Amino acid sequence: MRILVLGGAGFIGGNLIPRLLEDSANHVIVFDMAEPKVSQAQNRCTFVRGRFDADCDFAGLTKDIDIIYHLISTSVPGTEQDAVQEMTRNVIPSMKLFQNAAANGVKHVVFLSSGGTVYGVGDGVGTPNKESDPPRPINTYGLQKLSIEESLRFISRVTPMTHHIIRLSNPYGPGQNPHGPLGLVTKLVYQTLHHETIRIYGDGSVVRDFIYIDDAVHGILKIASHGALNDTYNLGTGRGTSVLEVVQTISEVLAEPMQVDHIPGRAVDVPVSVLDISKFKQSGFLTAGFISLREGIRNIASFFQNES
Repeated sequence: MRILVLGGAGFIGGNLIPRLLEDSANHVIVFDMAEPKVSQAQNRCTFVRGRFDADCDFAGLTKDIDIIYHLISTSVPGTEQDAVQEMTRNVIPSMKLFQNAAANGVKHVVFLSSGGTVYGVGDGVGTPNKESDPPRPINTYGLQKLSIEESLRFISRVTPMTHHIIRLSNPYGPGQNPHGPLGLVTKLVYQTLHHETIRIYGDGSVVRDFIYIDDAVHGILKIASHGALNDTYNLGTGRGTSVLEVVQTISEVLAEPMQVDHIPGRAVDVPVSVLDISKFKQSGFLTAGFISLREGIRNIASFFQNES
């Protein structure tokens, strides 16, 4: 099977690709600005350097491809631009990707959406969000993800190409960039180990659904291979943890002093974002329990300590 992974050099792609290459019948084509680190099966992994924009040669990129994993985004929550820029930089290229993929006979597309921003404020009291809940994004990142979802649904209605939409919560784990804008748990573990001042937006009451990267990749592959076609799945742990709870857990696990500095909160941050994963569990995709936050923190700390 020929698999195209857009955004393969990123944190999720870097963990997904080795799993895809475990099947000797797979050949993975990676599209990104930077080359991914792939230590095995190099002869079955091809890198295509390129920029994800409206001028990209999607016709050539999707030729002879069986399945596409669309992981790429030109922005991240909290750093996004205005709505027009978000649509121009993410939605329009995605629409062109889907149109060319369908024209080239691509069988299936897996789109990684955002469970943390598509639902927005939800019901306002923090009830876990179901796939059937109406989306209410409060930032342009969530708006563009939702628009890409609808574009993919439209293409699947008018062509034979099928899809899965995965609304992922907040992944973390070894290999994530501790200096980037994403990955709160990874960033805080790194800062604690290096005795850096930890800066938290607001009072730390923001609640998120944190999922360890191995569990996230396992879920993505299960949904892609066994999920109901043309359907949407939440992927998280179904458990909410506040930022202050994350800080406290890191302090307990690492037994390291932490210096915390509170800075003004951001209007683009959803106060509570927890995913209802009933559909995922009822589908039989959860074959074992999720890696706990404590175990995940220990794994990240071990990773950073072995790097130094």
